[in-house]
Amino acid sequence: MSHRLIARAATCALLLAFAFAASAQDSPPASAQPPSQTDSDFMRHAAADGMAEVRMGQMALQKSSNGEVKKLARRIVTDHTRANTELKKLADAEHVSLPAGPDEETQQNAATIGALDAAAFDRAWTAAMVGDHQKAVELFTTEAGSGSDPATQAFAKKTLPTLKTHLELAQRLQESLGQSAGGDTE
Repeated sequence: MSHRLIARAATCALLLAFAFAASAQDSPPASAQPPSQTDSDFMRHAAADGMAEVRMGQMALQKSSNGEVKKLARRIVTDHTRANTELKKLADAEHVSLPAGPDEETQQNAATIGALDAAAFDRAWTAAMVGDHQKAVELFTTEAGSGSDPATQAFAKKTLPTLKTHLELAQRLQESLGQSAGGDTE
């Protein structure tokens, strides 16, 4: 009789162990912590910059008559819209609130560029794209290399090649428009 009792107790213990293991698989991993302040700041900065790039691209599509400027602008709008959507999903999942739009300084710079006409607009817009993408590549490289939140770091790594391509295309366009490679409009 005691063997029977021991067998039942062992069976119950085994079943409980299986149930515990199965429920542990359903819960988030122990490392599922909220992102660090640095990762959250990265998300907010990347979101504001991404929205600015979309707006600047849309502006170029409306104002420029240069086919190459429009081609780059279309690509920037498409790629940044996609990245912005992905970043929004990530931020929502990580409970990070993102800004509603670009910061004030970026909006003022865009207004200054938007007030220009023809070739002056194309040169200023292209220089802004070079400068903006240099900063973005630096920001995303830092996050990709030293971010502490795996999902945020993965987003930065995934997006970085696109930003580098935008930078290269903007630099080539800048050269073809006869500008220096400096990149800043200020």
